[in-house]
Amino acid sequence: MKRVLVDADSCAKRVRLYLISLAKKGHISLFFAANKDLSPNAGQGQARQEIPNFRMIVSPKESQAADNWILSAALPGDIAITRDIPLAAALFEKNVCVMNDLGKIFDKKNIERALKERELSLQMTQLGLGTKKRDSYGQKEFEAFARAFNKLSQA
Repeated sequence: MKRVLVDADSCAKRVRLYLISLAKKGHISLFFAANKDLSPNAGQGQARQEIPNFRMIVSPKESQAADNWILSAALPGDIAITRDIPLAAALFEKNVCVMNDLGKIFDKKNIERALKERELSLQMTQLGLGTKKRDSYGQKEFEAFARAFNKLSQA
């Protein structure tokens, strides 16, 4: 069974629910890592139901704690889902298949380009020239994710 590690605090809710449905069906072994409980049962206390093949890792609140857990837990051949480009680069170096929740599968070339774009964006922000981030996540983005995920999970 494929292991899937998710940087859950930056992952679209629709994607998280989709992945949980796959875990319930026994298709994947799923791990969410975040600094708060993002499982579908969060806040239900003792009435909370166990979800098969799913584990929620609630990391300490300090910066990069969830990313560090993902990086230490990831094994070659796992699938990781993150929007964090430095984390994606580190996971890729460990032979982990990495993608984001928009359906982009990372490879050496596009990770290097994304790291450069990220650096430029940080510099522009420091100069007060930052650009607005797109926050919409709709059917088109989800379908791109599902297609890419299915491709990776069957590889």
